[in-house]
Amino acid sequence: MSLPTLVTVAVLFLIVFGTACYTVFHLRPTPVRIAAVLLAIGGLIAAMVPIVRLLAEPQQQVAPPAAFTSASPIHRVGRGI
Repeated sequence: MSLPTLVTVAVLFLIVFGTACYTVFHLRPTPVRIAAVLLAIGGLIAAMVPIVRLLAEPQQQVAPPAAFTSASPIHRVGRGI
C-alpha cells in the first residue's frame, strides 16, 4: 500500500472516530440517540469498505497501444505490391 493511500484511509477513519466521540460527548443524557447515531456511523463505515478496498489495490500496468498499421490498399500503391 502506498503512503497516500494509507494517509487517505487514516484520515477517513479519524473523521469517523471523531464523529463518534463528538456524538457520545454531546448526546450523553440520551443513550437511545447515541445508539442510533453510532449505528448510523457503523453503516457509514460498512459502506466505506469497498472504497478503501479500491484505494488499497495496487495500480495495474496499462499496456501501451499497438503501433498504427493501415489495412487500406491505398497506402500500398506505388510500393510495387
